[in-house]
Amino acid sequence: MDDDLANWVAASVGAAIERVAPLRVEASHRRFYRIWMARSPSSAVVMASPPELERNDAFVAMQRLFSGARLPVPEIVAMDRELGYFLLSDLGERHLEEVYGGPDEGPALELAIANLARIQEIETEAVAPYEESRLRDELGIFSEWFLGRWLGEALDPGAQSAFEALIDNALGQPQCLIHRDYHCRNLLLDEDGRLGLVDFQDALIGPASYDLACLLWDCYHSFDEACLRHWQERYRVQSRFEFTAGALTRALDLTGLQRQFKAVGIFVRLWLRDGKASHLGHIAPVLAAMRRIVGGYAETRHLSAWLQRLEGRAALALKADAQ
Repeated sequence: MDDDLANWVAASVGAAIERVAPLRVEASHRRFYRIWMARSPSSAVVMASPPELERNDAFVAMQRLFSGARLPVPEIVAMDRELGYFLLSDLGERHLEEVYGGPDEGPALELAIANLARIQEIETEAVAPYEESRLRDELGIFSEWFLGRWLGEALDPGAQSAFEALIDNALGQPQCLIHRDYHCRNLLLDEDGRLGLVDFQDALIGPASYDLACLLWDCYHSFDEACLRHWQERYRVQSRFEFTAGALTRALDLTGLQRQFKAVGIFVRLWLRDGKASHLGHIAPVLAAMRRIVGGYAETRHLSAWLQRLEGRAALALKADAQ
């Protein structure tokens, strides 16, 4: 933490910082620190978010919206919008991914599903819709950065029809408020097992299955089929939307695929544009997950061999970049 940020924190709370722990680098320009202050028994989180590069006004607006709906988001203790400095309450040190595979996985996922359903109950006209143009632009990130700039390939001719099916799937679902990045690294557990959510500034009105796809078709964790369908059903019985089991399976899978195309492009963009190699290791498992999905649907089945070839190309590109 630089001196300017540390001095701002100390001035904001009237106490010196005793200890600082940098938090994990994420896919943005923001920096996060967990801090412990003199004479305070609890920790806090500091966010340095460049206002010229990040959507800080949206962060504040969504914090107020979620907090007003009694969802577990961090309290804004102090902020300087001009500098992009925020002091936030600490929701916990364990990410959801850290409990996967252990005894806390089930209870934590129950909380995640319940909070997801609560987000979808919020009625607001203050949040923008997830428009078709944005869906197309996000699929274009895959074409531009992963295919074109990293692998030197053009989009497979058969992929465009699949992209159209993914867009139709998104637009054809019930639309509601979505967090839009509802995955295991944005869900935090405190010592008492309470689950909090962060990184909500990109929320939109979008497809009802979107946050569920973030959670169950996570780019940082792979659920087996039985587990994935179990939690899908847990959502279905709590949702205000009347999905049949089959309709939800299709909506969830194709939404997950759309999001994974976008994610692979973003992971490469972080490397080529921003010099961040932090997400390159996730590309291979995400491509493998995409192949799991495409084989189940007539609109995407023809992509299976292409995606398998891209896995090989990506492995070679990753090896070359490591040299």
